[in-house]
Amino acid sequence: MKVAVALTLTVMLAGCGKPAPSVREQEAAQTASVATLSGWDRLFGAPQETVGAINQAGFALGEYAAKDGGFIATGQPRMFSNSNAAKPNTTSVAVTGKTAAAIETVAYTLTLTDPVDATTARMRLAQTVGEFLGRFKIKASPDLLRAIRLGQPLDAAPAKVAIVPATNTTPARVDVTFTRSPATSPANNKTQG
Repeated sequence: MKVAVALTLTVMLAGCGKPAPSVREQEAAQTASVATLSGWDRLFGAPQETVGAINQAGFALGEYAAKDGGFIATGQPRMFSNSNAAKPNTTSVAVTGKTAAAIETVAYTLTLTDPVDATTARMRLAQTVGEFLGRFKIKASPDLLRAIRLGQPLDAAPAKVAIVPATNTTPARVDVTFTRSPATSPANNKTQG
């Protein structure tokens, strides 16, 4: 009798549909989905690849993981100019989003603690940003790179350069942020990239 009940349950469960995909199958599906993306779509739609591209510049970002109701990856600041300065200029990067499947923002922050070498630090940030975008076959606009190098604000979606002046308690900063928008969402823009 027990065997008949077990067999009946097995047959009923088999008729309910396919079993849930394994982790390997889920990863393969995600890889196939990302392979169809390019340009901005890939930058925002492939978090692991984006974190990897940033880490090629030595930022040591951790995993893009759940935190405080969203997802984030942060790493170690990198020295961007004169290592002999009392407080060398550094750049850090944060990748944030609402879901594990997509990034909403990539934010580079150059902290200018050594004003004497600020020009060199801004030049290195412009080079780093240009190389990062190049990994996704996105040509960095000359206006974006010029704004970073000269420390000038720019708002040209999806990129924004903000110049934050120094205060009595905080050093000056150059913030370069790439923000996902309807124009850079895969559902709305299949040809960009």
